[in-house]
Amino acid sequence: MHYETYGDGNGPAFVWLHGWGHNHSAFSRLAQLFTNHGIHYLFDLPGFGKSPMLPKGAGTQDYADGLAAVLDTITDGPCILIGHSFGARVAVQMAVHHASRVKAIILISGAGLQRKRSISYKIRAFSLRSLGKVARLCDTLFKSNLRQIYSSKFGSADYKAAGELRPTFVRVVSEDLVNEAKSATCPALLLYGSQDTETPPELGHKYEALMQDAQYHELAGFGHNDILDRGAYQCQALITDFLKSLKQD
Repeated sequence: MHYETYGDGNGPAFVWLHGWGHNHSAFSRLAQLFTNHGIHYLFDLPGFGKSPMLPKGAGTQDYADGLAAVLDTITDGPCILIGHSFGARVAVQMAVHHASRVKAIILISGAGLQRKRSISYKIRAFSLRSLGKVARLCDTLFKSNLRQIYSSKFGSADYKAAGELRPTFVRVVSEDLVNEAKSATCPALLLYGSQDTETPPELGHKYEALMQDAQYHELAGFGHNDILDRGAYQCQALITDFLKSLKQD
């Protein structure tokens, strides 16, 4: 698993986990603001950047297991995990299944919980899933190409771009980490942009309610991705305060 390293090693180890479709460079600006706080490992998660894929259809627990194996070779003791979007899913899995390696987690625009949907949305989603199953069946029986046509018309941008990672994408977006969130005992900082439509503040509030030791902050005026760049200094201030609270504990 490829990673880049920042910092001087004086202090805790920070592990940065990017979102779907990105790589370690997504955190370049924010991570550099903490260069003097310890050593930083900016990972390319499997299937992204320079890291090879996990087995086809791997889920976020598989990502956490792979990450833990790498951390065992490069760090001692618990780390502070910072995950954006998809990376937050992996951080939550680490907090539960590899708790001894996790001191705290920081979720920025964290995904992993199911959003509240309207009845009309649920009906449309059910109809589209049914149509997809029919297209797949027709392809099997009649050697047609309906599934590809269906995907090009109704698939999300991430789904269309997933390529060989498509089975993992389908599995990941259907995961609901409610039980994992309830089981996480480490301190958690939850940062969400008020204008985020992909992982809206609703999810941050749900995580806060589920987790045993979590604090939620909403950053006004920021969306899903620009919270890492345009909102870097606001994130820095909140993370710095959070790190101080960890030292006091």
